[in-house]
Amino acid sequence: MTHKIKKLFIANRGEICRRIGTTAQQLGITTVAITDQKNPPAFLCQVIDEFIKVDVESTALYLDANKIIALAKSAKADAIHPGFGFLSENASFAKAVVDAGLTWVGPTAKSIDLMASKALARDAAVAAKVPCIEGLQNFHTPKDADGDFSELLQFAKKTGYPLLIKAALGGGGKGMRTVYSDAELPDAVIRAHSEALSSFGDGELICEQYLENPRHIEVQILADKHGNVYAIGDRDCSMQRRHQKVIEEAPAPLLLDSTRAAMYKAAVELAKAVDYDSTGTVEFLIDWSAAAQKSKKQNFYFLEMNTRLQVEHPVTEEVFGIDLVEWQLNVAAGLKLPDSYADLQPRGHSIEVRLYAEDVDANFFPAPGPVGALFKAHGPGIRWELGLDTVDEITGNFDPMISKLITTAETRQGALQRMVFALEHTFFAGPTANLAFLTYLCKSSDFAKGPIATSFLGTHIDEILKGIEKDKAMFSESAIELLAKLESGELFKAAALREKTNSLAITQRIFSNQNSKATSDETSEWNIISQMVTENASGQESQSGIVSKVAADNSQKLFHYSYLSHLNNRYYWVGHQSHVWRKIVTKSSTASSSGDANQSEELLANVPGKVTLCKVSVGDSVKKGDCVFILESMKMEFEVKSPKDGIIKALNVSKGDQVKSGQKLADWK
Repeated sequence: MTHKIKKLFIANRGEICRRIGTTAQQLGITTVAITDQKNPPAFLCQVIDEFIKVDVESTALYLDANKIIALAKSAKADAIHPGFGFLSENASFAKAVVDAGLTWVGPTAKSIDLMASKALARDAAVAAKVPCIEGLQNFHTPKDADGDFSELLQFAKKTGYPLLIKAALGGGGKGMRTVYSDAELPDAVIRAHSEALSSFGDGELICEQYLENPRHIEVQILADKHGNVYAIGDRDCSMQRRHQKVIEEAPAPLLLDSTRAAMYKAAVELAKAVDYDSTGTVEFLIDWSAAAQKSKKQNFYFLEMNTRLQVEHPVTEEVFGIDLVEWQLNVAAGLKLPDSYADLQPRGHSIEVRLYAEDVDANFFPAPGPVGALFKAHGPGIRWELGLDTVDEITGNFDPMISKLITTAETRQGALQRMVFALEHTFFAGPTANLAFLTYLCKSSDFAKGPIATSFLGTHIDEILKGIEKDKAMFSESAIELLAKLESGELFKAAALREKTNSLAITQRIFSNQNSKATSDETSEWNIISQMVTENASGQESQSGIVSKVAADNSQKLFHYSYLSHLNNRYYWVGHQSHVWRKIVTKSSTASSSGDANQSEELLANVPGKVTLCKVSVGDSVKKGDCVFILESMKMEFEVKSPKDGIIKALNVSKGDQVKSGQKLADWK
C-alpha cells in the first residue's frame, strides 16, 4: 500500500540536511528543519521551506527522540528523515516515530535493532554464512582502569594483538581504539566506552582481531517493502585517519570479478535475512597484505552494516545515475523498486573527498573558527555537497566537516585529475583545514596510482606532511608579501581607487615589488583581478577577491584573498593552489597568532570543548607527556598532555566545564 509524503521533517543539520531537502523539494515535498539562528543559514534556505526556532542547536537536541518527534508534530510534518549520525540508527526512535503516526524514512526498527548493534550484526552475519573475523562481544566493561579486564585479556591471549575495540552502535571512527598490548587495553576500553556513550547514547563495545593492512570495501544496498533487495555497486573507503573516512571512490579499483560477485551475494543475503528495506550499506575488510596480494587471494570479512544513508553515497549516485535519497523516500511511501535495478552497471568512476576544519599537522585536531570566504571550483563532473555559508563560523559543537567534493569522469585517472583541478581552484578562508592535504593525496601520493590499505595514512603521514610543506614553500614568499599588503590596507586602498575611477573592466596595478638590488628581470607587480563584499544572514561582511602577481616575463600567478573582522580580531587569508596562509591580528596586540596552544609550557586547552576528565589534583607531580585532562570536542576525545615536568599548583577548570582553545586549565608551582 502506497501513500504520499507531504511534509518532511529533517532531523539533522549541515550538508546532509541540504542534500535531503534538495531531493524532497524536487519531489514536491515540503521540508522542515531546525535552527537556533535569527536568520537561518543561506545554504539551507534554498531547500528548506520552514524552520523551527530552538534556543540552542546541540548534539543533545538531535539525540533527544521525544523532543525531535514533538518538534516534527508541531510543524504538522507527516514524515521524519534522520539523515546520518545522531538518531539515524536508533531502533527505539524509529519505532517511536511510527507509533506517533509519522512515516519513518528508513528501515524497520527490527532491522535497525539487529544491524545497528555491531554485536547483533555479527550474529546475523554468522547465521547468514557471511565470512566474519574473530571477535568478542557482550563483554563486561569496567568503569575504571582498576576494574576486571580478564575476559578481554583472555581473548587477547587466544588471538594475539593487535585488537580493535569499537562501539557496538554508530560509526565514523567514534568509540574506536586499536590496542597493541595488555598494558594499553584498560585505557583504550574506558576511552572507547566514554566516546561511544557521548556520541551514540550507548557505551556497548565489541572487540575483534585487527587486520593491519586491509582495504575497506562497502556494498550499497537498496531494498523495498515488497521483498526486492539489490546491490547497487561498491565503494572503496580505505583512505582513513583514526578510522574516519577521508576519501571514497566507486567502483572499488582492482577487485576481482569473483570477489565482487561474492561480496554482492553476501550483502544481499544478509539484508534479506533481517527483512531489510530502504538504503543501507554492508561493509567488508579485504586482506590487502603483501602476502595476500602476491597469492592473488582476496579474502574478505564482514565488518558491519549501516542501516542508513552513508556520507559517501554521492559517488554511487554519480556512477549509477540514480538518486538514493529519492528512493529512500519512495520506499518509505511504499513504492516498488524497478526490476531493472537488478542489472544496473556503473558508468565511469567517481571520487569523494571530505573537507574538514582540522589541523593536519596537529594529528587532525578539529579547528573551529570564523569563515571569511569559500570560493568553490566548478566545471564538468564537479559536484559539491555544502555544509556552511560563504561567511560563517565553525563551532566546536558538531563534526568539523565543511563540505564534500565529488568528481566524476570516465576513468579513475580522469576523476582524480578533475579532483586535483577542483581542489587547487578552491579557496577556503577559515580555520585550518585539510584542503592542501587532500590535494597532495590525490596528486602526489600512492593513492593517485592505485588502491591503498587502511593503514596508509598511519605509515606515510610524515612524508605526506613534508611533501605538502615543500609544495607550499614554493609560494610562501609571495603569499606572505600579499598578507602584509592586506594588513597594511594598501590592497583595500587600491580597490577603493579602482571603484572611484570606474575602471572595473581594467586590471588595476596596486603595488610593485622590487628590492634595491633588483634588475628589471626581478621586478614583479600585483594586479587586482576581481573583488567582492559578501554578507551572511547575520549581516557580517567579508572582503574577498583575486589578485595576480605578474613577473617581468609576463607570467602570472593568481592568489585569492579574504579579510574579516570577527570578535574584535582581524583575520587575513591568502590562498594559492589549495594552500592557505593566515594572519590573525588580535585586539590587544598587533602580533599575529596562529591559535596554536601547543607552543607554550602552560597547560592549555588544545581544542575548544568540554572537560570530561581531570586526571590530577592540586599538589600532584606530572612528567612531560603525561595526560592531564581529556576534552570532548566535535564528538571526539582529546588528551591534554603536560608540556613539561612540574607540580600542579591550582586547577582552573572542573569536569563538565566548557573551555576555549588556548584557555589555561591549570597553574604550576
